[in-house]
Amino acid sequence: MNSLWKTSRLTAWVYGWSLGLGVMVFGQTAPAPAPASPVPAATDKSSSSDVIAELRVGKDVYYNVHIVKVTPVSVVITHRDGIGSIPLADLPADLQKKLGYSPARAAAENARRQAVNDARKIQANEAPGDKRPPQLTAQQILERFGQPPKIYAEVNMQPRFDQLGIGAKNQGARPSCAIFAMVSALEYQSAPPDGTAPEYSEEYLIWATLKVLGKAGMSVPKDQDATLDIGFALEEVAEAIRAYGIALAGELPYQFKMSDPHIVEPAPDIIERAKKRIPTNGYFITGREPAAQLANIIQVLDAGVPVVAGVKWPEQKAFDDNVLLDTQPSQENGGHAILLVGYRTKTGKLDDLEFLFKNSYGEKWGERGYGLASFRYMQKNLQDALFLEVQ
Repeated sequence: MNSLWKTSRLTAWVYGWSLGLGVMVFGQTAPAPAPASPVPAATDKSSSSDVIAELRVGKDVYYNVHIVKVTPVSVVITHRDGIGSIPLADLPADLQKKLGYSPARAAAENARRQAVNDARKIQANEAPGDKRPPQLTAQQILERFGQPPKIYAEVNMQPRFDQLGIGAKNQGARPSCAIFAMVSALEYQSAPPDGTAPEYSEEYLIWATLKVLGKAGMSVPKDQDATLDIGFALEEVAEAIRAYGIALAGELPYQFKMSDPHIVEPAPDIIERAKKRIPTNGYFITGREPAAQLANIIQVLDAGVPVVAGVKWPEQKAFDDNVLLDTQPSQENGGHAILLVGYRTKTGKLDDLEFLFKNSYGEKWGERGYGLASFRYMQKNLQDALFLEVQ
């Protein structure tokens, strides 16, 4: 088969919480917009003098808060550490009053959204087909969080990856899964509408991440296993892209076998070009509960943006050649990064949904490098995730 699914269509993923989310932003950010005036319906009105120095919402604290948009259900804000959406029901009473919060209006809006979602038939021909999905800004994507997602029968980016010439690369013996997942997302999102995608350098991004961590020039001790895990977190890799950009694969090829364990610093001209290549923002999202996080993941899948995910990983033998992550027990310390690129469901219910992911074990693994993960596996084993905005 050319795909894990015989018929398939669209795009990507991310996660947040039920009617709001906490978002860490890694990258260039626009100046914070002025806060919105309190109105009952969605609005973008602002008042330059209204800035909240500190906003406490449960256990979360936000600083230098600007209100961007108010809906009957939630408020979109920018704050010192990024952008987020918070349920009006969770706000302090005085701010609820100022923003015109009405429990009855919020309940009616939630019921309306649920009714719209329930009325949508789960049919394969509803999916956008081979057309490229409309491109949304990160803020537009975040504003969809908390709304019941539209669930297609099948959503699949794999044909688009194939069209762009982005195959499933092999990370080899090196513990660089987060690097490979991030580079794959970058290649997809910076590709022209027609033609082939650029091929970026995983080797350069390894160096850049070590540089961000203050470990530039690090080498694996010769008496250690060559698969020594350097310990990159997704946010560290995203910060490396922000700080040092990305080089082309031809400028700094990947050292597949890592025969030389020393990470070589790129030439100054390579670094300079990399910094100017593709300005990128990374949005790292956390949520209150896995089911709500996965609902927001579907929102991003439907928006056409791939998401890098960190999950607990089972022993390879646990796959039983079916390439479906489902009931297998995960390793206690076995984390792995993958790129979620779609989903499918026969019933339209979340419990029945399976996510499609692109791995970094080469095209001989799974179905040409792709695998599936059930909703319940992701509920239990999802660790973190982020999506990128390429400018």
